[in-house]
Amino acid sequence: MPSRHRPKAPPPPPPSDAERFAQAIRDHEEADRRAQQAKLDRKAESERRKIEAVEFAARLEHARAAHKRAVELVKEAQRSGRGAAAADVVWRAAKAELIELETGERPAWAAKPESSAAADEPDEPSDDE
Repeated sequence: MPSRHRPKAPPPPPPSDAERFAQAIRDHEEADRRAQQAKLDRKAESERRKIEAVEFAARLEHARAAHKRAVELVKEAQRSGRGAAAADVVWRAAKAELIELETGERPAWAAKPESSAAADEPDEPSDDE
């Protein structure tokens, strides 16, 4: 059986001082670029979070105002004796939205919002097809 030993290539010569210096400069510039990019990324993330916080605060304030109006609507319906069912529906929707924003979870008793309820329901073919 023939020998499978093959001669190895000689190791590359060590880099010269100029080559090592040039590589050190390139490494340093690359590290600077990465640090600058990380700084820009942190700043962009901070701005994004700030915008999200402002938008969330506005949504929460809107939900609180809607809940307050719904409570007043229910009180008025009780005083007048009509429209109680409609006022209750409005109050439940406003309360569910407020709870969802405050806790991050929609209450089990609440109906799904109209926008996501239509998207969640699959299209069922009719029996006529």
